[in-house]
Amino acid sequence: MSWVNDLRAQVPVCDTCTYLDCAYDCGGTTFAAAAARQYFTDWAKSAAAIERGGPGRKTFFDLADRTREMICALIGASTSKGVAFTRNTNEGISHILMGFDDFHEGDNILVCDIEHPSVLMPCLNARRLRGIEARVLPAEKGEYLPAELFIDAADAHTRMIVLSHVQSGNGCKADLEKLGAFCKEHGIYLIVDAIQSLGFSVFEAEKWGASAVSAGGYKGLLAGESSAFLWVAPDLLQHIWPTYTAAGMAMTVDRTDPQLDLVCTDPLSARKLENSSLDAPGIYMLHAGISRVLEIGPANIQAHIRSLYERLWDGLKALGIDPVTPREESGSCAAVAFTTPDKDAFFEGMKARGIVLTNSRLLRISLGAFNTEKDVETALAAAKESL
Repeated sequence: MSWVNDLRAQVPVCDTCTYLDCAYDCGGTTFAAAAARQYFTDWAKSAAAIERGGPGRKTFFDLADRTREMICALIGASTSKGVAFTRNTNEGISHILMGFDDFHEGDNILVCDIEHPSVLMPCLNARRLRGIEARVLPAEKGEYLPAELFIDAADAHTRMIVLSHVQSGNGCKADLEKLGAFCKEHGIYLIVDAIQSLGFSVFEAEKWGASAVSAGGYKGLLAGESSAFLWVAPDLLQHIWPTYTAAGMAMTVDRTDPQLDLVCTDPLSARKLENSSLDAPGIYMLHAGISRVLEIGPANIQAHIRSLYERLWDGLKALGIDPVTPREESGSCAAVAFTTPDKDAFFEGMKARGIVLTNSRLLRISLGAFNTEKDVETALAAAKESL
């Protein structure tokens, strides 16, 4: 496909190795780098034109507003008022757990023991600082998170379920549609880390019943490490108070009281969660990355990655490797996790042959929109030699 080759030409790391580690990061893109440079060009013009309102001035704010709209198109949300820019996925989830104003004695939240620290640690912090119960559920067979795992653990005091759409460590995908329907029926907020699925597959936040979606831009969204976003549905957003505050679009100081007071001028605007100075170059990069993903089309990316994924999964199986990640699309996205009798030696063998993958609790090969059939075949040949 021509779009794959065009995109690949804008991912310089592909010129130096067989890069199969997009679940770690995308390795950088030329269009994100160009976007960051454009910010400084625009800043100089804005300064000369006396555009007021903070770094980057009106030109930046206009681009940020367009980016909010694009984020909604990307995740299947209807209003950009629910979008706040953050530094990373963790910050977005922390905003929800630390700012929620409707926890009561005896309330609990559900999270799983294999979650990425960006998800697990805010839940444990909420237990410590908010006085709620954080129920840490053991994954089924140590790896899998069927919807029933959470459904069976929930009770009348469960306020939130917090999970990754796709697990970082093993690539397994959760059934958000089933879980979201359950949460909606029982008045539970579904908080989702989507960094391992956005830019790799279609995402439908409102259709699936997600209450909040948090994601960084440096993996499937092909942007940079410093900028991320949080989207929050209105019914949850009205209950979120900023964990830190500064002058901005939705927060101000009421000076009519001699003692002064802090006021949120629009409880249904996620901008109340933003600090007064945003990461403008990072948002320029996020804009560029999401623009590229939407231009190609998430459905087209998903179909392309699915074809590569199945070839990779089948090829590993033919080598005698049993992937932990399911082959079926209902349980997988873009990463295949597995182990070998000596995984460290296998990793070093792959590395010596120019294959970039992750070696952590499991070995993980992950695909990006820019990967090709040749990448998969090269990796499988290297895997055969590395066993």
